[in-house]
This record gives sequence, structure tokens and C-alpha cells, in this order.
Amino acid sequence: MNTRARNAFARMGYSLVSDVLPMELGELLGLPNIGVGTVDLILRALADASANTETMPPSQPNPLAPDTGTSIGDKQQTWWGHSVVEDMSLLASWHAALGVPERPLLGIGLLPGAPSDVIKARQRLEAINSTDVLDPAQYDLDVASLLQNRICELDPRAQLILARRLFADRPQTLDELSRTLDVTRERVRQIEAKARSAMVDSLGRGDTLELVGSTVRDLVGLVLPLTDLLEFLPALGHTVKPVAQPAWRILDRLDDCYEIEDDWCASPTIAGAQSATLTRLQELADHYGVVRLEDIGALNAHQSDAAGRRALRSWLLYCGYTLDGEHVLVKTHSVGDRAAAILSIAGSPMASQEILDRLGVERTLGSLKNAMAADERFERVDRDRWALAEWGLQTYGGVRALLREEIARGAGQVALEDLIERITGRYSVTASSVVAYANAAPFETKAGVVRLAITDRYVRKSPERTRRLFRHDSQWSYRITVTKEHLRGSGSVAPVAIASLLGMQHGETRHLNSDLGPQSVSWVGPQPTFGTIRRFLIAQDFEIGSEAMLALRDDGSFHIEHVVARGTDPLEQALALAGITSAEGLKAPHVALARAILLPENSPAVSIIGGYRERGDEDIADLLTLAKDRLEHVSGARQSEPSVADIDEILRLL
Repeated sequence: MNTRARNAFARMGYSLVSDVLPMELGELLGLPNIGVGTVDLILRALADASANTETMPPSQPNPLAPDTGTSIGDKQQTWWGHSVVEDMSLLASWHAALGVPERPLLGIGLLPGAPSDVIKARQRLEAINSTDVLDPAQYDLDVASLLQNRICELDPRAQLILARRLFADRPQTLDELSRTLDVTRERVRQIEAKARSAMVDSLGRGDTLELVGSTVRDLVGLVLPLTDLLEFLPALGHTVKPVAQPAWRILDRLDDCYEIEDDWCASPTIAGAQSATLTRLQELADHYGVVRLEDIGALNAHQSDAAGRRALRSWLLYCGYTLDGEHVLVKTHSVGDRAAAILSIAGSPMASQEILDRLGVERTLGSLKNAMAADERFERVDRDRWALAEWGLQTYGGVRALLREEIARGAGQVALEDLIERITGRYSVTASSVVAYANAAPFETKAGVVRLAITDRYVRKSPERTRRLFRHDSQWSYRITVTKEHLRGSGSVAPVAIASLLGMQHGETRHLNSDLGPQSVSWVGPQPTFGTIRRFLIAQDFEIGSEAMLALRDDGSFHIEHVVARGTDPLEQALALAGITSAEGLKAPHVALARAILLPENSPAVSIIGGYRERGDEDIADLLTLAKDRLEHVSGARQSEPSVADIDEILRLL
């Protein structure tokens, strides 16, 4: 029969078969810790014993069974010890009889052909658990209860100090405890030190608590999730009532061999384990700082493979590393480092957005592109695809560079249709982009053939005929509407007339002085562009949708001005859109409006309106049309006033 049945009989004082035979089935079922399954085993064991007794002659005892007679256990020794000895003796006798006395009794499989008695003895030995061995009063003595007993051996003041200071989540100060206990700070410190020493000593008495401590240290290893530790040793999660903390917290605060923090167990400390992890990763990383997770190995030898993989990923994230699929990034000091690592993992060119999505940090697409463009580790191999330079792929220099290559390959010229087919077939460039570049400096397209232009690009529009560009005293002002892209730091397109004002040729970049640092204006694409003006907009608190004047001063400096609308008056609104804010301009609006587009000062109102409309400033022209009568009145009054020269001439004639 199994050990549970033997345990139940021993507690009832039954040691002989004769003690059991008179019992009815209901009485058996009523025994403590006895179920239907156990009763079934008892009945089978009694039946087996009866059958063996009938078939074996009295003078020839069964050599494979111990000499037990009718005794279930020896009253002079613990019943389970006697049972274990019986079963061990049976196994040992059988091994010796077979000529293999050195063979282990447990831990390996039974020899082939083992008889049923041997099999049952082996099964009984393997089924023994704590409840079969311990007295029922000892069943509940788990680690939490043992720690509780040790703490209760201390005086009440020591227990309170341990609960509120050594084992607390937020330890109280010595001052707070001294006021609570009405003793000095030094006395609190002394009591705490003595109590801690007593608890530490209690873990080294060579008893069960010391064994538990050793088990925890072995399980923790270098790193182990607290959840896994509690799964291995559930009693560590039980509360130690005097200090209202789980048992693992008590052991952690008393044992300096490991630390438990943020749901992680680490040896000797969390910081120490993180340092060891970094060292290991640096040993495994390639020159891009990439490590395959499978190369790192198990985080803890006691975990299953699946649990170990999950714990490793969680631990690396806790340590602050970036994971990319089944890889960890060790070298992440810059955006370039991260991008290089991601490309090395991918093994093939990637689009900027694809890299950004896997970067692991918050960055804009523009900043990523700028970082890769300035880093020799990268090559742009398409309009928006990047590769590692070490791959040796053909570099993409932009549509303009492709046009130069094709023109050179075609001995100075190439058909536009062929150009479109070649470029769009190799790169993600649209046909319209090829056409636009083929018709922009430094190229020209005539009769469907593209070649390098013989002369520099001719600036078709002069500044005075360019929409939104106005002359004010010693500067030219270009009006823009502030957009989200401006505030994000993007550059913006400028009219070709801006390049003309700055004396720029295609391919050049100028830097204008300003109070907030140099402002760039470049002409490397089909249109000139202003560099980012974000710092000016933020400094002057511009909002999206507001109007601003980008001023190019004659001294080569740059600044930005607000465009302030003046109520609902059409003439005042027109003056504001043209950037006219001076007192003189407001006093003589028709003169200021004419000067702004380089018309003669005495131009009639109809000429001023026509001049703005021809430039494309329809908004200003429409407002001036609404205020035409007032504009003509002011203009006519000024023209009717005799000039000083006229008066002098009249006086001379007299």
C-alpha cells in the first residue's frame, strides 16, 4: 500500500494486519486524509498479501519480500522509516540476487523483467512526500512561518523597528522611530542592529531556514524574475505577519548575496548583474554593436527554454537596451549607430521610414536622413533607400547626378524618352521629376533631346515683377504664410528672383547674417530654397496661418517681420499685405504702393492696381480695386499740388 495509507494507520495506532481486518469499508473511508483511491490501494494490497500467503509454503518464505509477517510497521520506530527500509531492502536484495549490487536503487530505470513486488516498492519510494514523513503539526511550517517564529522571539520594540525600517517599503527614519518608542535615535539604531544580527544568525543555525536560504541563492544565479522564483518556491510569497511583508522580502534584506528590486532577483546586486550583462554583450557584439539573442544563452539555468527566452528579453529591456526582432543593439550612442545596426540586421537596403520605425527612439524623419547623409558608414542607393557603405552598392547622387551620367554616356546628349525609361526603371523616381530636372539648370531640353545648357540659367522674372516680393527702403521683403512645416524646421521654396537679388548662380549657397545666426539660401534644385526659419518663428511667436515677411537687407543681413492686418479697411489691408507699415507710407499710400513694386511715384491708381495684378498679387489688386476711389483721390490731390520747382519758375518769370 502507499505511504499515505501507512501514515493514516500509524496515526490511528494500527500496526498489525489484524488491526485492520475487522474494519468495515465505511470506517476506512472515515480515516483522516484517506480517499477512495487510497482505500482502493489498501484493499488491493490486502488481496495481494493474502494471495502470496496462500501460494507460498510456510517453510519457504518469499525471497523477494522482507520478513514482515503480519506487521505493517515496527512499533519501536517511525512507521514510515520502517516502510522505507523494507522497500529499500527489497530493491537491494533483488539487485544483489541479480549480480548488480552496485546499481543505484533510485534515480535510474528498473532492470527489465522486474517483478510486481519490486515495481511497487520502487513506486512507493518515489511517491513519498513531506506529508508522509512529517507530523501533521509540521505541515504548515513553511518559510514564512519559520521566519515568523524567529521574529516573535524578539522583544516587541525590535519587531516594530524591523517592520517599519529594515523590512519596510518606505523605511521610517531614526527620528520618527525614536519619537514613536520614546527613546533616543542612538537607542533605535542599537536595537535595530541587534535585531538584524539576531535574524541573520538565525539563518545560519544549520536548520531548515539555512537550507531555504541556500536554495534561494542557487535559484537566483545571476538574474531571475521574481515571478519565477515564487513559482519555484511558492512559500516565499506568503506573508510574515509580524512585519506584514512576504518571506522573500525578509530573506532579501538579511542576505547580502543577492538583491530583489523591481520584480528582479540579481546577484550580487541589480547593478552588478547589469554590469555583467554589459560585459557579456560587448564580448558578443559585432562592429555595429549587434548581438543575436540566441548567442547570449540562458539567463538562468533553472528556467525552461521558453521562460528563459522571455526573461532574457524582459531583462535586456529593463537594462535599457533596444531590441530588434531576435537581436539586441549594444551600440546606440547616436542615431547613426542605431541606423547602422538596423541595416546590418536587415542585410539589404531600407527606406528611411522603415529605419525610423525600428529606431527605438523618438526622432524626425529629417533628422534621421541628415544623420545618415553625414555619416560615411551609409550610402544612399536610391531616392529614399539607404545601405551600408561596406556593401559596395552603387551610390545614388540624385536626379541631377543621374542626368549628368546619362548625358556623359550619350556623348553629350540623350533622348528625353530614353532618359526617363533608364532612370525610372532603376530608381524610384517619377517621370515628371526627370522632365522637371531636364528642363532646369544646368540642363536644357530641345526637340526631345537633353543636354547641358551652354549658358547659365536666365532669370525670367525680375524682383519687381515677382509675386509677394516688395521693395521697402533698404531691403526686399518676401511674404509667406507660416505653415506646420515651417515650424517643424523644414526649408521652403523661394522665387528665382531671390537668387537674382543675391547674385547667385545655380549650384550655390549663401549664408546671410542675422541676430539668430546665419540664414542659408541655396539654389541646388530647380528652385532656390530658404533654409529653416524655425528659430525666428519661435522667437517671435508666429502661429500657423499667420503672414510673415522674410527681409533681405541691402547690407546682406536677414530678418523676419510680422504682417499686421489693420481692421477691415481694404486700403489698410492692402498696405499690410505689401509690408507697408511706416508712417510715411500710411500718409501717402499710393506712393508707398508704387515704390513697393518699383513703379513711378506719380503712377495713377489704375496703373498701381494693374501692376500688382500683373505680378500675380491678386489679393492686393482686389483690395485696391475696392479702395480705388480713395486711392485716386489721394493720388490726384498730390498731383494737383504745385511743386517747389514750379513756384520758383513762376517767380523767375515775373
